[in-house]
Amino acid sequence: MTVNHPTAHQQELRHEIRPSVLLRVLCGLALIWLCLSSAQAGVVEDWNAAFLQAVRKETPPPCLVSRNMPIFHLCIHRAVQEVIAAKGSDDEQQLVASQAARLAFLNFFPSQTKLAEGLSPQQTIPARLHDIAQKVVDRTFAERADDGASTTIHYVPSDKPGQWRRTPPNHRPPEFPHWGDVRPFVLDDAKSFRAPAPPALDSEAYAKDLNEVRELGGKASTTRTAEQTLIARFWADFSYTTSPAGHWNDITREISLSRKMPLAKAAKLFATLNLAMADSCICIWNTKYHYNYWRPVTAIRRADEDGNSATHPDTAWEPLLVTPPHPEYVSGHSGVSSAAATVLEHYFGFDEIHFSASSDDVRDVKRQFTSFKACAEEISRSRVYGGIHFPSACREGLVLGRKVAEAVLAKLDDTRTFER
Repeated sequence: MTVNHPTAHQQELRHEIRPSVLLRVLCGLALIWLCLSSAQAGVVEDWNAAFLQAVRKETPPPCLVSRNMPIFHLCIHRAVQEVIAAKGSDDEQQLVASQAARLAFLNFFPSQTKLAEGLSPQQTIPARLHDIAQKVVDRTFAERADDGASTTIHYVPSDKPGQWRRTPPNHRPPEFPHWGDVRPFVLDDAKSFRAPAPPALDSEAYAKDLNEVRELGGKASTTRTAEQTLIARFWADFSYTTSPAGHWNDITREISLSRKMPLAKAAKLFATLNLAMADSCICIWNTKYHYNYWRPVTAIRRADEDGNSATHPDTAWEPLLVTPPHPEYVSGHSGVSSAAATVLEHYFGFDEIHFSASSDDVRDVKRQFTSFKACAEEISRSRVYGGIHFPSACREGLVLGRKVAEAVLAKLDDTRTFER
């Protein structure tokens, strides 16, 4: 998406306005206003980009990224709101936002000081603003200190048909089996958003699911198109990427910058977006480890164990993408994407939405969209094309994410704790 910078506006004005002294002065004042507006609008987005760059470098697990990003953006949002409540100036809002971001950022990435220093204000921040930022950061981190994210539990995979077990090629242990019990940020209870049970192994729906992913998602598939292969890789979002949640932050950042969102509005948008995705991730993991459903690579290779006459084993079958190390149902990327799309619809509406998405996995390619829902649906299908999810897990993931985001938005509208 093309963004017109202030210099482009200046050139336009020079061509269109006659060179009288008064008009030149007005033109200069307009340019100064645009520069200041642009600078204020970029603070949240610049720090968001820095956070995601640190994620690429240190590659924390996706669940952890989904938890840490709302903490980071809540610190920024709350600090700005404190200054607004005290009737502080725009410059003070900008300074406190950057200071809160810096403090929160270094809490998460203490080794990434160069990234932090590059975005820190050059002038000395007033002690009053530093204290506001420090208190907000301390309080926000303290709220999550005992949320269950650092808990470890003993998880033993089952050898029963339909149950998850370690998947090739690396046979990694189950990732974050405790995450479904992490305390949500906004919701009261993750269990109340648990998806309905996946298709029974002996059902027609299950056979249809298995046969579809076997045809479309295999590494050696002759059915999957080149476009579908591109989609699978474009949205993979595995290690050394921004992760699924980060990918939606990238999308949101581009839209926010193109619309020159004011600082306070951008701060609230990114906080809301990441709160919804964080709670969606918790609810998704609660569903995953409740049902412990096996992945397509296991189901296809062991189809002789499912008791379904419409499925047949293929012991050599491999998925296009490497299977993540956690239960299949529901699709995490689908749920997080649906939650993000719902929040962005809430902020930007449904009409005249045109945006593009880039990818850490597929360079020099952009996907174009005219609705957030269409983007989420493409991401959801990408997991089938990649051979790592059944279609039903993707569909139910979309439903779960939207329900969570709608509940988060409704609850945030009814509480003041989000603001300050």
